[in-house]
Amino acid sequence: MDTILKEHQKITQETKKEIGSMSIVFPATYGKIYSNIARTQNIELSAEELFTSEMMDEKIVRHIITLNTCADQAVEAIENEDKIALQTILVETKILRDEIQELRKLVYEDCLTKSYNRKWFDDTFMEANKLSLRDSGTIVIIDLNHFKTINDTYGHIIGDKVLVHVTLKLKESGGRVVRYGGDEFLVIFDISITEEQIRGKIENVLNYFQKVHFKVETNNFKISFAYGLAQFDQGSILNDVLDTADKAMYRNKHSI
Repeated sequence: MDTILKEHQKITQETKKEIGSMSIVFPATYGKIYSNIARTQNIELSAEELFTSEMMDEKIVRHIITLNTCADQAVEAIENEDKIALQTILVETKILRDEIQELRKLVYEDCLTKSYNRKWFDDTFMEANKLSLRDSGTIVIIDLNHFKTINDTYGHIIGDKVLVHVTLKLKESGGRVVRYGGDEFLVIFDISITEEQIRGKIENVLNYFQKVHFKVETNNFKISFAYGLAQFDQGSILNDVLDTADKAMYRNKHSI
């Protein structure tokens, strides 16, 4: 704990130096600078650690104001046939677009595995009632076997590396990967992909891990996972779909 405290004290001091010359510093700006400096110390901060809801709202409002200003200036430049002004507005708009993409990444990305998070899933697939799904497709639930034992035996740093590696391999399946819980993932496939094709893709990932050994000093271990599939239609109740996939996954887990 003392080491972590000292690291963040150092980051705080460096952040203060960097913002010292700025005439105005918004909370979101401070968070971005702090995050960048922390990253140089190999410290990854989650979105929750960097932004409160108020700071997010503030940044979104600032983007809206900037976007409205750019739109007004663009209309005026077009009416006056001012090509130089239009070029300037284009540059500013591209910068704004990049900042919006960065904000979207912070909101929707799991900070450890770089997969999607539950908020992305809710905003992308859930209807306004937060109960039913707005599209059709197939959900695969992935649950790592004996992950707690890996954490307890080799430590959370090794456990984190396992989660990152699993995510990378799941992404190779072509589905959209969501870290839904600690060591639980969802992989979502479009309706055009058949259940047989999906099983083949997931089995390929599983076969890969059956051949790979993770090495920690003189020790090594292998990982595996159980999975369950459930197809869903537009309007399906999410809890029912997850329950179907969950039961299939646990049948799979107990058969291993």
